[in-house]
Amino acid sequence: MLRFFRNIRQKLAAENNVVKYLRYAIGEILLVVIGILIALQINNWNDLQKQQKLEKEYYCRLLEDTNQDKEQINNLIGLAKNRLKASNQAVRLLLKNKVKKVEIGNQIHLSTKAIYFDFKPNNSAFEDLKSGANLNIISDKSIIKSLNHYFNKVEELKSIIKVNGEHAVNILFSHEDNFVNGLNQSSMTSSRFLTGMEQDVYDAMPKNYDELLSDKIKTRLLNEALEYLSVNTRQLELYNYMMDEIDILEDLLESKCAISNNSY
Repeated sequence: MLRFFRNIRQKLAAENNVVKYLRYAIGEILLVVIGILIALQINNWNDLQKQQKLEKEYYCRLLEDTNQDKEQINNLIGLAKNRLKASNQAVRLLLKNKVKKVEIGNQIHLSTKAIYFDFKPNNSAFEDLKSGANLNIISDKSIIKSLNHYFNKVEELKSIIKVNGEHAVNILFSHEDNFVNGLNQSSMTSSRFLTGMEQDVYDAMPKNYDELLSDKIKTRLLNEALEYLSVNTRQLELYNYMMDEIDILEDLLESKCAISNNSY
């Protein structure tokens, strides 16, 4: 092709026809310009395809992080439900005339188990997205707005959960003698005392599993059990709020990820 144009150029130059030569030169320039424009268009199209592919990948990565958050929250909701059930059982026992220390100790332990557990949202995809110029890859800016709202709301709810958890833990550790409230007795039947104590130490420990609570300590523990019940009710409520936020974000990202996969 280049040889063909070169031959034409040489022929026109030999004929010494300036007008024809200029027309040819202009035409050749136009062909070169058109070629460059086509190449730029193809390059822009390739860049756009790469950007759209990366955007699709981010939608699915964000959805994966959200699904992991949902699994984590479901576990925390399960723990909160178990604590709430134990709190109710503690109140139920303490309303009786007589209650064994070991029985109430078990329920107090279960009422506060993992109450201070912290939810850690998966934000790896979002943090990666925010780095550099990646944020501009997301064409639907409502997604960015929804993600910011989600993480801000989660932090707000987490702070309330933390305050409530600290309140319950402070109550739990306010007793100077855990033989009085039955916590040590319950630990003798399970948990770390049972597995961690060497046999001679375990044998030497007082283990009167039929010992009853005094009326004074029973009144105090009833008030504390009601606090645990209140805290666990609130924890469950807050985790369900988190789940609502996750469901909203999940629905949005599922539609985006599904569209992305169907467009491949």
